[in-house]
Amino acid sequence: MKVSGPSGSTATGASGAARSDTGEGFRQLLDVSPAARPAPAAGVAPTSATSAVSALLALQGQGEGDLRRQALKKGRRLLDALDRLQADILGAGPTLANLGQLRAALAETRDPTGDSGLDETLGWAEVRAAVEVAKLERAIV
Repeated sequence: MKVSGPSGSTATGASGAARSDTGEGFRQLLDVSPAARPAPAAGVAPTSATSAVSALLALQGQGEGDLRRQALKKGRRLLDALDRLQADILGAGPTLANLGQLRAALAETRDPTGDSGLDETLGWAEVRAAVEVAKLERAIV
């Protein structure tokens, strides 16, 4: 076979001669007679798997919204408790009420929301609240 550039290749010699019966021998071996051919499919039935997957995704999306909402509520409680603590530190001083509020906000369990930014921010707020609880326990109790 000789390559003659980007236009393609040309067959040379006896071994590279073009064959007019390309694939005929193979077809004969397969015995592709009308009786041997499989019947065409009558039709494709609509799949219920697609609707089931859509329903699952909708439920997961709804669940993610609930997780996000719950996480935001917990974050607001943590930040409110830290704000009250800050105000009390600047005023009369921290109280056992501040400690109780922070402990209650930290005691709430939280599942990952799927939003990495929100989860990371809540993690930092929880760490800050835990540090303040430790400091208050040491100072007050």
